[in-house]
Amino acid sequence: MTRDQAMYYIASKYGRIKEIVKGIEDKYFRTQKGIYHEDITQDMFLKIYNELDKKKDDTAAINKFLDRYFNPKSFNIYTIVRNLFVSNLRKENKYIRFDYSKLSKDERARLIEEAKETELKNTKSIEEKIDEYVDTFYWFDKKLFNLYRYEFKAHPNEMSKKTNLSVSTIYRTVKRCKIRINEKLRKQYYEK
Repeated sequence: MTRDQAMYYIASKYGRIKEIVKGIEDKYFRTQKGIYHEDITQDMFLKIYNELDKKKDDTAAINKFLDRYFNPKSFNIYTIVRNLFVSNLRKENKYIRFDYSKLSKDERARLIEEAKETELKNTKSIEEKIDEYVDTFYWFDKKLFNLYRYEFKAHPNEMSKKTNLSVSTIYRTVKRCKIRINEKLRKQYYEK
């Protein structure tokens, strides 16, 4: 299937996408019923359209893409629609309660797996940001904090014996570094 044919196919599925969005809205987001389904449908359609546009005329990639979104056995489209609902509601600073009890065991397992993957990605990015920020510290603080963090795995007594520094020096320096890191991360993640 060429890209143009796939575009026509997706356009013909607009009504199906709208049905999926309404179904998810009715099932999980009852308090916001009727508010977002048109926006989410259009966002979903544009997301699919833009992603397909990147495929050029690679027939195998286009077929795989269409199968991923429109295969009845695939939950991909449901997950993306749900995420669009949640992000749309977050933009408006409305808090929602997602009812997981209505999901099947397979859907719950898939959502848990996605959450673990997302958490792992976020953890890695925070670790990298901490490393970058620690690199800006004064040389002594940086060296001591990295030793504490990586080599001695938070055992100041062992570290004191190996480095010939007092435990109180290690404790104060590490505490000062942790405070600076917490302040930096708080500014980045919580005070946007």
